[in-house]
Amino acid sequence: MTRSLIELFNKSGIETGKVMKFLSETNRGVENLGFSNQDVHNVIRDIRRRVFDSDDGNRVWGLVWVDPRSMNAYKNFGDVVTFDSTYRTNRDETEASYKWVLRTWLEAVDNKPPRTIITDQDIALGNAIAEVMPMPQTKYTYCTWHISSKFPEKLSYLYTNYPEFKTEFNACVYKSLTPTEFEGKWEQLVEKYDLEDHAWLNDMYAIRTQWIGAYTKQHFSADMTTTSRSESTNSFFDEYMQSSTGLKEFIENSQKALETQYLKEVKADYASEQLERRLVLHSSLEMHASEIYTKEMFKRFQKELMKSTCYIVNSVKNNGTYMSKLYLIEKATLPENCRRKYRVTVFMYEKIECSCKKFEHSGMICKHIIRYLDKKQKIKIPESLIIGRWTMNGNKIVGPLPYAPPGIGNDGASQPLREKRYLKDAFADEERRERTHVAKTQEDYQHDPIFDPPTSKTK
Repeated sequence: MTRSLIELFNKSGIETGKVMKFLSETNRGVENLGFSNQDVHNVIRDIRRRVFDSDDGNRVWGLVWVDPRSMNAYKNFGDVVTFDSTYRTNRDETEASYKWVLRTWLEAVDNKPPRTIITDQDIALGNAIAEVMPMPQTKYTYCTWHISSKFPEKLSYLYTNYPEFKTEFNACVYKSLTPTEFEGKWEQLVEKYDLEDHAWLNDMYAIRTQWIGAYTKQHFSADMTTTSRSESTNSFFDEYMQSSTGLKEFIENSQKALETQYLKEVKADYASEQLERRLVLHSSLEMHASEIYTKEMFKRFQKELMKSTCYIVNSVKNNGTYMSKLYLIEKATLPENCRRKYRVTVFMYEKIECSCKKFEHSGMICKHIIRYLDKKQKIKIPESLIIGRWTMNGNKIVGPLPYAPPGIGNDGASQPLREKRYLKDAFADEERRERTHVAKTQEDYQHDPIFDPPTSKTK
């Protein structure tokens, strides 16, 4: 009976120490158990050996495990990957091991490399990526958070002795729209603050194309610049497993975790496909966006739409070519000497580009282009500015899952029944959230200065 209970706890992902604590409390003391903590470890060891082969040290040399549902998701959304090499690091994470992991993983996903991969500054991992997934097929960028978190330490002298340096440095790093603008601002900083021999800044400049937005936003990364998605996923999986979790439990508990994520996805799909969208401005563009985007992306579009109302559009005559037209978009609510002019270029066949590069980086149309489309009285978003991954059918590109997911748990409920239970209150929950979102957006529009429409004077 006790052995069966230990196996049940092990299957549920409960740590050995907690198993011993529970058993000792239910038996009124560890002296009444009749076995030791080592005995519990031996039971768990036997469970693992029934399922997997291991060496004399009970260790697996290497393993890449890819869940079938995750493989299907990669086929739909495998354009951007974040790789967190800081999670529970150990001495086995060498360049050779990284190469093995990347090659094995690529083989598992039909040798389809991502368009962009985001990692921390791990030299061994970087060398492995450069060999296994070289440019130009994969753009390799660094997590900006890992770099910027070092600013206070590496630039402490400059921060302390030159109060204006931080503002100027941040403007250079974060607000430069183009590589040319960045290079000009960087050169000014180096000259003004005598930074020619600053070793760390020189190192960061050498890898500027991998972390400075003026370079990285030229490539699609689903609007991600950090590995925070990986880190949040780590926290999620920590609820299902610990460092002591064995291989068998890892597979089982990972499946439970993925089942939880799948049900969340089902609910999100249900909300996107079934719930009515609430409009804020009731424009033709907003109506079209409500018909094509997922619920979350439609909310993001609405935010860009609201911000677009305080911009004005000026056409530029004789811009040098008959193949395109140039428009300058600027924020009318700012003093003229503080306005930044964004260049919206309209090519033949409705191809449109903006100098802010939001669409190239995130796949979502920017407020500057929305303002241009509104001025031209367009009733639909051009197809060239709609990418499949943000639409309601984005996760159905490759069709249904090619397997029947196994049941999880002993509640006797089938997966369809669990999904019905999970979605039972979806209408009420999502309707409540949607009303809150629309009310907040309308309130922002009415009271926040950045949302004030331009007056006749500014026009």
